[in-house]
Amino acid sequence: MTTQNAMPLFYKKPQVLRFEEHKGLGLVARNDYAFSAEATAIPLSVSEFMPAVRHYPIVFIEAAGQPAPVAIVGLREGQNLMLEKDGSWAPHAYVPAYIRRYPFILVQSPDEDTRYLAYDSESGRVKPLAENPDAAPIFNDDGAASKTVAPMLELCEAYHQHRAQDAAFLKAIAEADILLARHVDMEFPDKSRYRLDGFSVIDHERYRNLPARTLKQWTEKGWTDAIALHLASAQNWGLMMERNRLVSAGDKDARLRH
Repeated sequence: MTTQNAMPLFYKKPQVLRFEEHKGLGLVARNDYAFSAEATAIPLSVSEFMPAVRHYPIVFIEAAGQPAPVAIVGLREGQNLMLEKDGSWAPHAYVPAYIRRYPFILVQSPDEDTRYLAYDSESGRVKPLAENPDAAPIFNDDGAASKTVAPMLELCEAYHQHRAQDAAFLKAIAEADILLARHVDMEFPDKSRYRLDGFSVIDHERYRNLPARTLKQWTEKGWTDAIALHLASAQNWGLMMERNRLVSAGDKDARLRH
C-alpha cells in the first residue's frame, strides 16, 4: 500500500498560479471527489486524528524515509470505499484536508524560502471564465485571491504547517522503535480473500514499555494523545468491512454506521 508517486497523490500537473497568466481562469464548483476513486489511503496530519478516529483506521506508511500517517479508506488496492455513486464523500464521514484542498496545493521555491499556490492543471476544475460563466474567479481585479479561492489558500497553508509540525512527532516514534509492520487478512462475502499490507502501527507493548521520562516528555507535547487516537482507530477495521459489504451489495443507502 502506498500513496507516494513522482507527483503528490492525485496531482498530475501542478502549475503555479500567476495573476497575469491566469486571471481569466475560474474554479468550477463540484462536490465531487471522484479523483480519489482508486485511493486506498489518504494522507493525514496528526491534528486530524481526532475527527478521523470516528471513521478510519489510522496507520503509518513510509514516505521519504519517515513514517507518514494516513487514513485507510479502502480494503483493496484501487478502491476507495468512501465514495458514493455520484462521487460525493460518504455522508457524516470526515473528509481529510488533503482531499478538501484539491485541486490546489502549495509548492516551494527551490530555496524553500517561499511557497506558492498551485493547481492541478489536469483536474478539470479550473477553466476559462469566458467559457464557463458559472465558474468563480480565481483572482480579484487587484490580483489578490478571490473570496472563493482565499479559503482554499488558507486550507493549504494550514495543512502545510500542520505537516511541518508533525515532523518531530514522526521522527520520535521512528527513533523509539515502536512501529511494527502489520497486515490485514480479509475474507469478503463472495469468499474472495485479500491481504492489505505495506503499513505500520504503533505496538502497544513497546509503547507502554518506553522509559517514564520519554512518556512524560511526550505527554507534555501532546503526543501521547495522538498515539491514543491512533490506537483507538484500530476498531474501525470492522467499520470498513461493513462499508465494503454495503458497497459490494449495491446498497443505494450505504452509510457509515455509528
